[in-house]
Amino acid sequence: MKDKSSSHQHGIPGDQDSNKRRQPGWKTRLIVAALSVVAVATLMYSALADAPVLSFVPLGSNQFNIVITNAVTTTNYTLFWTPSLAEDPNYPWQVWESGVTGQTNFSVNAGEWPVGFFRVMVGGDADGDGIPEWQDAQSFNPNVGILNITIDSPVNGSTLN
Repeated sequence: MKDKSSSHQHGIPGDQDSNKRRQPGWKTRLIVAALSVVAVATLMYSALADAPVLSFVPLGSNQFNIVITNAVTTTNYTLFWTPSLAEDPNYPWQVWESGVTGQTNFSVNAGEWPVGFFRVMVGGDADGDGIPEWQDAQSFNPNVGILNITIDSPVNGSTLN
């Protein structure tokens, strides 16, 4: 006849002691719980952080500054402009200015257009084609690359009146 105590030592399936050994220990459960609390706290903090906001500061005579408050100082922003918010291919969003790292103020002279809309994006390559916005022929189209301009006339040394 077998001794029942020997079955506990060998971990026979269905044995209660062997099931207890398969469960994670209290230390593992404590670590998982602590990491979960840290993850939830991080998500809550990031959700409560103030988002960047655009402010318009008039300077007079169709000139104003666009100021980004709550900006991330370790990145650059690109200011985009369009005369119409309608999905009109004649008026796509265009780069007004690409800022340098930490720049939060953009000067605008809006003398040519009576109406305009602005938005700011982090970084300098909205379509991910590797071309910085200030050189991109179409900032939101990855199929169109760098903008090249060739001037055929007037030739070098000529004066255009």
